[in-house]
Amino acid sequence: MSAATTRACALAATGLALVLGACAPKGTLDGSQVETVRVDGRLYEVRVAPAEIEGEYRLLVVRGTLVVNPDSDRESERLWNIVQPFMQRTCKGPFVVLQNNLADKVNLYIRFRCGA
Repeated sequence: MSAATTRACALAATGLALVLGACAPKGTLDGSQVETVRVDGRLYEVRVAPAEIEGEYRLLVVRGTLVVNPDSDRESERLWNIVQPFMQRTCKGPFVVLQNNLADKVNLYIRFRCGA
């Protein structure tokens, strides 16, 4: 094998490792169905499910498109704009956020309760 072929194979293997390393299992919520949302050309998967306590819900937003070096402030703002309509629709009115966790700078987990 020539030196050029060896380098090409090494580069291809490195690229494959990076691609496979970037793929992580998506989060799910028991008892939920996924709704796909597109915002600013980016795909997101939104899931809402009842929590263990009556009147409380869990919401998960998973980024459906690959992102390199995300800006957590911009992602947080974008995600908040995505989740508000889902929480309002679920509660049919006001809601209170009990827990807000941005994981990996792109995936958002929220626990919320209906009512003010």
